[in-house]
Parts: sequence; C-alpha cells; structure tokens
Amino acid sequence: MITDKHKIYHEHCPTSHLRSRIADLAVAGIPLYLIAEIVELDEDTVKNHYKRELSTAEPIMIERVAKTIVMQALAGCPKSQALYAKTKGAKFGWVEKQVIETVSGEDSQALKDKILELERSADKEY
Repeated sequence: MITDKHKIYHEHCPTSHLRSRIADLAVAGIPLYLIAEIVELDEDTVKNHYKRELSTAEPIMIERVAKTIVMQALAGCPKSQALYAKTKGAKFGWVEKQVIETVSGEDSQALKDKILELERSADKEY
C-alpha cells in the first residue's frame, strides 16, 4: 500500500477472471469508462493493467467467428458459403452486382396508381 497526505493507493493485481471479464466487455463494444465502472476499478487501472485485453479482444473474436463461418461453409452451409464468397472472394472477382432500372414518369405514375388501388382494396372489410 502506497500513501500520500490525502489518499491511500492499493496496488492492483490482475486475475485471470478479471482479464476474461474485461475482454468480454471489450468484445461487446462497452466503452472504457463503463468497463471500469462495471469491474469497479478506475479507468487508468484498467488501461494500465488490461491493455492487451482491450486491444486484442475484438480481433480475437473476429478470428473465432471467421473460423466458424469457414467450417460451416466447408460443411455445406449455403449462407456461410455466400457470406464468405461475398466478403473474401471479391478480390478474385466474386462480386455481387445490383442492377437498378429506372422508369419513365408515365410508368412511375402507373405504378403509384396501382399501389394506391391495392392499398384501397386491402382496406375493405370482408
């Protein structure tokens, strides 16, 4: 214990449980000031003693999720395959393209009229 005229400082000893808890909070996107409040430490103590947990928690979680997606894709999960192809396959030409068609003013008005007609028919009580 270190003392000065007005304050008493206790030396902090990190535990594996607290390291894990702080990493979980960081992964969840909780801001530092709230992490400190939740674990009942001041912000400087959290920053000084848990620097690694704060800086690596999110990349480690991304790695775990990415591994899961790859394993699911290899096992035949279509959603995981599509996600992987869309995100990682773009540099190899696997790009999803969207086509946007424009309509003339007349066609646009015809569509608006049809929507209005459908809305009115849906409002009828049966």
